[in-house]
Amino acid sequence: ALMALLERGVDVVLLTKGGSFRGRLLGRASRHVELRACQYRNLSRPEFSLEIAKNIVEAKIKNQRHLALRAQATLGDESLSEALGELRVLANQVPQVATREELLGLEGSAARVYFGIFGKLIKNPLFSFSQRTRRPPRDPVNACLSFGYVMLTTLVEGEVAAAGLDPMLGAFHQPEYGRPSLALDIVEEFRALIVDAVTIRLINRRQLVPADFGSPSEALGQDQLIADADDSGAVYLLERGRKIFIREFLARLREEVFDPREGIHTDWRGIIRGQVYRFARAIKGEGPYVAFVQR
Repeated sequence: ALMALLERGVDVVLLTKGGSFRGRLLGRASRHVELRACQYRNLSRPEFSLEIAKNIVEAKIKNQRHLALRAQATLGDESLSEALGELRVLANQVPQVATREELLGLEGSAARVYFGIFGKLIKNPLFSFSQRTRRPPRDPVNACLSFGYVMLTTLVEGEVAAAGLDPMLGAFHQPEYGRPSLALDIVEEFRALIVDAVTIRLINRRQLVPADFGSPSEALGQDQLIADADDSGAVYLLERGRKIFIREFLARLREEVFDPREGIHTDWRGIIRGQVYRFARAIKGEGPYVAFVQR
């Protein structure tokens, strides 16, 4: 079965039960030598990388605001108005930044505002959210976010590799051993629109219940990291919860979405694939990178 998948160009991703990435089986190595040479050459230029990174961060903040705005309309919560205004201001400041450090500062400020109101988007009294925690997640909402971000990153990394780009070298995330920096760059545009949206939907619709979450030993069995096993405060999705989340995540990817730049309807997977190829074209000097912003 594995040979058949690889022969068809289908990557096989290996994850732990908790969603931690362990490895990937790849088919034939990319033949896109010239594209990768362009990637290494152009992303070594700070001004080139910064322009792409600014585009990505601006889109990330606008998409966070879009999700909160939709929630305000759906939930009728006017208390979100101040945060929505702050996110708009921060997004509008991004094009003016001159350094990566300034950009990181704006992204961090937006994250504090966004996750500061994220708990208000959770309307199921059985769950609460006070702050973003990771490595490990400390509550069920964070467990969903962390699990979903791993799934999204794995999906994007596969699309990046299929396009012939090197997933390890991006414009915004700095190179680091084992980090798929380019995949993480593109993921930033879709965290709120896909993973955060799925998390809110599953919890508010009560498709997930508190019994779907547990400690590392309950959730991960024998494949958990030692650090996780020793952390009594960690919370993970259990098997039933993982199945529900994966099913909803895949359903979200199939949902129709309008791309205003192209004037076409596609699905989220198509939007992601399109962003990867937009990045490739930008790398080759065929035009600026335009991140995806949902209207």
